[in-house]
Amino acid sequence: MNTAIHTIPTVEIAQWPSVDYAPHFAGIVEKAEVAIRRIGEIIDAGYTLSGAISFGKDSSVILVLMLEAIKRRIDAGIQVPTCYVSHSNTLVENPAMDTYTEGMLVELEAYTQRHGLPVEVVKVTPSITSSFAYSTIGRGKLPVFAGASRACSIDWKLRPQQKALKQILTTLQNPGDLVTLLGTRFSESATRGNNMRGRGENATDLVPTEGGGYTCSVIAEWEVTDVWELLMACEGRRNGPYRTYVEDFSWCLELYKDANEGLCAIITGDGGNRASCGSRHGCWNCTSTGDRDKSMEAMIDSAPEKHGHLDGVNQLRNFLIQTRWDMSRREILGRKVSEAGHFGVGPTNYSADMRRELLRYLLTLDVLEEERAEAHDAAMFRGDITDGGLEMIQSLRGITFQHITPKQLIAIDFAWSLSHGFGHAFPALREWYEIRVLGKRYPIPPLNAVQKSGVPAMCWYPIPEGEGPAYEEGLQDAFIAAANREQYPSRPPMRTIRDRYQGSPGRSCTTKKPMKWRSMRRRPRCSSRPLTKSATWCRSRSQPGTQPRST
Repeated sequence: MNTAIHTIPTVEIAQWPSVDYAPHFAGIVEKAEVAIRRIGEIIDAGYTLSGAISFGKDSSVILVLMLEAIKRRIDAGIQVPTCYVSHSNTLVENPAMDTYTEGMLVELEAYTQRHGLPVEVVKVTPSITSSFAYSTIGRGKLPVFAGASRACSIDWKLRPQQKALKQILTTLQNPGDLVTLLGTRFSESATRGNNMRGRGENATDLVPTEGGGYTCSVIAEWEVTDVWELLMACEGRRNGPYRTYVEDFSWCLELYKDANEGLCAIITGDGGNRASCGSRHGCWNCTSTGDRDKSMEAMIDSAPEKHGHLDGVNQLRNFLIQTRWDMSRREILGRKVSEAGHFGVGPTNYSADMRRELLRYLLTLDVLEEERAEAHDAAMFRGDITDGGLEMIQSLRGITFQHITPKQLIAIDFAWSLSHGFGHAFPALREWYEIRVLGKRYPIPPLNAVQKSGVPAMCWYPIPEGEGPAYEEGLQDAFIAAANREQYPSRPPMRTIRDRYQGSPGRSCTTKKPMKWRSMRRRPRCSSRPLTKSATWCRSRSQPGTQPRST
């Protein structure tokens, strides 16, 4: 799509970096200035700017270019509308990257305040119901394994971003004015390039989105070498042409080097693999990448003093892979009802024992991380840690991850309360108490991967007449539903606790005394709680035309 952008002439705006820079940066400056001018044209045309930033190498370049375009206009005295930087935290990020992004967010907010830039940082997280803790440990939903649709990226990244952007759109006078800058590049992979071309993306055009607004990939034509060269061009000690929200990107570079076994041919220029600093960092529990998480394993092996505490996290991820084909860890469950009135039953869910086991491992990892952080901080304040530099010491300061928060623990307990296999109340809270208070620990056992086998086929069964999904809202009251059906087989069974106390909307019936639990066997003549919308048997005993007796 070609969208015309009309630049509004204003005052003189700097067209080149304001500092002297080393000659070898001339090539990347030329490319960067083209992107900066394009971003400036979008701003001058009245669009509201947004950047989807993960603080990886590509999105960091987008942020540098975006801030440079905004700053030049602010320095020239031009009023710039509020721009947005959205960051999505999946809550299961690689802990090393999560620590890094938190530090970058702090630096970004300080930079925008220091220079008076109209930039608002929007942080989003997935909903509690779509989180890994609730969906997999609470409800038993299987992780996204290799070969399956990556629905997790939609639930954990795309939908939270879309929700945040919708909220931003509601604040704009014209919702179509939002342009989101993306760090996607054709050369990332053949699949990425084909998808971008299918959407009509390039370095200049604005591509409309389904929810309103546009996207623009200003570095679509860049190579990975251009990305790293731009990040290096932001360092003053290298006589770089740009100054941005951080003094340098050495922390980012170190993470990519560690994920590539400590090597980075792009920076050293040794003639090796020129894409060696293109390692990808994802979620620690990502099971769709294959049998191993090569980037995390490389981080642990190449820099154990910095990333050795992630070994347990990687073991748990491998545990999920090794038990993928173990059908003894699943339960037979039916959830879907077909249009023909049949429900499907199959081993598509983790069993109660498996969910409890996963919770124990995660809680144990959380406690071990707290103990590590406490010991590290004590040694740091005593001055016992001198190796590794200040940056490494600071990156290990405090807790770097917490897999199960109190909110998630309550959500897991709620999900378990609706599932069979847990023999007492608050089973998740009990596991937390035994690990946190009583000191139990559950190390992740080494396992041999269960060989791939055929998953039992889904079986479809007809729903018995009179049964079916409970369409009423509320928690199901199994006891009263069973008692009602047994006592009055001709009447629709009560399904929820709400039925007992409120009845169905729009219906009312009174009695002198409220029904008590002991009156279940013998119901009064007129109950004050109609059971369902179709329950027409609750009537007043008065003669036709008279009013029911009120209490």
